[in-house]
Amino acid sequence: MQRLQRADLHVHSRYSNKPSSWALRKFNCPESFTKPEYIYQSARRKGMDYVTITDHNSIEGALEIANLPNAFISMETNTYLPENGCKLHVVALGITEADYQEIMRLRKNIYELSAFLRERKITHFPAHPLYDMNGRLTADVFEKLILLFDVFEVKNGSRSKKYNSIIELTLASLTKEKIEFLANKHDIDPVGAVPWRKAEVAGSDDHSGLFVARAYTASRRGDNIREFLDAVTEGECWAAGEDGDAFTLAHSIYGVGYKFFKEKIQQNRSGSFPFVHRLLRTVSDVEGGGAPLFEKIKLFIHRYLPEVYDEAHEGRSFEQVLDTEARRILRDTKFLASISANDINRKAFVLVSRLINKLMYIYTKRLTKAWPPTGIAGLFNSMGTIGLLHILTSPYYLAFHHQNRSKKLIREVKKRFAIADEQPRKIALFTDTLHEINGVAITIKRMIGTAKAKGIELVVITSDPNETKFADGLMSFQSVGEFTLPEYPELKLHFPPLLEVLDYFERERFTSIHASTPGTMGLMALFLSRILDVPISGTYHTDIPKYVKSLTNDTFMEEAAWQYMIWFYNLMAEVMVPSSSTRNELVERGLDPAKAKPLPRWVDTTVFSPTKKSPDLWRAYGLDASPKLLYVGRVSKEKNLELLARSFASLVKDGVRAHLVVVGDGPFRAEMERLLKGYPAYFTGFKTGEELCALYASADVFVFPSATDTFGNVVLEAQASGLPAIVSDTGGPRELIVHGTTGFAVQNDNSESFMKAMRLFIDDPALRAEMGVRARLFTERKGLNPADYCCTILEGGVAAL
Repeated sequence: MQRLQRADLHVHSRYSNKPSSWALRKFNCPESFTKPEYIYQSARRKGMDYVTITDHNSIEGALEIANLPNAFISMETNTYLPENGCKLHVVALGITEADYQEIMRLRKNIYELSAFLRERKITHFPAHPLYDMNGRLTADVFEKLILLFDVFEVKNGSRSKKYNSIIELTLASLTKEKIEFLANKHDIDPVGAVPWRKAEVAGSDDHSGLFVARAYTASRRGDNIREFLDAVTEGECWAAGEDGDAFTLAHSIYGVGYKFFKEKIQQNRSGSFPFVHRLLRTVSDVEGGGAPLFEKIKLFIHRYLPEVYDEAHEGRSFEQVLDTEARRILRDTKFLASISANDINRKAFVLVSRLINKLMYIYTKRLTKAWPPTGIAGLFNSMGTIGLLHILTSPYYLAFHHQNRSKKLIREVKKRFAIADEQPRKIALFTDTLHEINGVAITIKRMIGTAKAKGIELVVITSDPNETKFADGLMSFQSVGEFTLPEYPELKLHFPPLLEVLDYFERERFTSIHASTPGTMGLMALFLSRILDVPISGTYHTDIPKYVKSLTNDTFMEEAAWQYMIWFYNLMAEVMVPSSSTRNELVERGLDPAKAKPLPRWVDTTVFSPTKKSPDLWRAYGLDASPKLLYVGRVSKEKNLELLARSFASLVKDGVRAHLVVVGDGPFRAEMERLLKGYPAYFTGFKTGEELCALYASADVFVFPSATDTFGNVVLEAQASGLPAIVSDTGGPRELIVHGTTGFAVQNDNSESFMKAMRLFIDDPALRAEMGVRARLFTERKGLNPADYCCTILEGGVAAL
């Protein structure tokens, strides 16, 4: 069998020293620090028969190895499409110094450059032709490249397979008719004897020295350099090796960053970080010939993170905190065993993720306290540390982002070249509240079932203290910690493992995001949307600012909450709101009105029905036949339950015989029980299923004083069960009744008004019976099927993109 000839046709040395990235230019950091001789030795060691270097607009690196056996001179030049200024990269192989001078003269115009390269019979190809470098790459530009070049890079070692494959599939779809169509469309004569057949090559596009020859070009021709290059030009070659991924790119960035700091800043060899040092050594260098990968991270941490303190590590500097957390990782044998079989790139990622996520949590938690023990200086140091931790993690952010850019362009290319989109629609719904007892959590759980029944792929993503697991449409990540709000200790926000969620989201290839809550998971959803270029929508379930005002009685905190909410929801493509009053308030506060979309109200009238009435229910609870006023919901202060308690107590004091039945649980229960001690009030605790349906149907009047609810499922459930309702005239529940027909909307925060409405119903059994019938009819006529409600989120808006 004829021996294969191989060469990495796209690799960079330290002479790629004029970065296009603003950040690298700002720090005067080149795109590569790899020595040309190292590239040569590494490529030969990995089986490359021929070696070249393709630095940006330079041949100095290639010249340094040009005297070595089987090495040749090449370059990667920046060039531009004159019509729109689109920046493109073209690799020229096997050139002379005279060729280089002419290329540099012509490179501003891709038409002139490509004509020169063809005239001189120089093997050349556009590098990563679907990578948009300056925001001007379009499907039209890509079509022009197809006409201008007969060799294409279809496997780039820094780009993921899902993008590399699009180029390969596009080239495979070309026909004579398609080329003729494009030639007429763009008025460009196509190159090549058979212009619909393109040669395909590969290169590592390595900048760090870690992944030389990861991707390469192979041919069965090539007893010498000239013959090998001719084989490439004539299409007698193929792309081989591995595609890139986010880990490869991130670790390359870490490699460049490490070498930059190593050369520019003298290392401190004080011997600190003993356990961090061991942690870094746990993962050897990716290619086995340089400093360990994590050593690069250690140097940055050691030199640039300030000394700050945390209550969990009282009296310790940041270095000591870091070392303690690294020690814990090394002692976690179960965790280390779980990653031992992974490839080196993933192993590095998992270790970095575990350490960074823990540190993020420690220093973010400090910011939840208004006045930490260290005072203002400590507060700002914590903020600075968090910022620097994000900088430290930024290679992963950048890598994932760059692997997911230009999705709109990719969709257009697929459409134009009739490439089947094999990726199904897949929705990720992020929520902070799933295990709590509230309407949002109940709605989300119902939605999982509806999506499954309709064949819609929906995954609900949340975070809690339990081990990470996936079950029944729910992906729950083990949190690295939790925050408890001082005024609301029952409500906990879990801090998700940021990098792990990012990796999971990328691997699962979600096509859209829905943020159900604006807490830590909602912020995670926003972050992923921006990093991975995935459309995001949200639902405004809860009037957080009013909750804040109710809990703190602080207008400043209420205004701060409004500022946050408007900022959060304005970053989304759509915001689904459950009521017109909620929409109006959001718009008045600054939400873009074009983003606000109605979320239809609904109730399942087969589940909640007067037929569920139980004649013996109240006897089982030990209550007599007096009229029953029913409240169902979270027993919390912001629901205005203090007003309900005062109103009911006044009613009883006036000699009215009735029972108040409170169904639910929450932080205000003990206080409400104290307020109603000695009165005919009964607290059932949390109820679900048929028992809850029976409680609704067996009661006489539904009372719901909350002015903070944006919707209020319970109001519809009560009316569907045949109960008239008394609600506040402020908030979403007001829109769920017909005042004077299915119930009454009374003045918010007015105990007298609320008491009069209750008394009217108790004194007039015929009225409450008549309104109860009308309430049931109202829900039957106006209500939606639960599946239709869910599909507003599952099938509407950006979910369908």
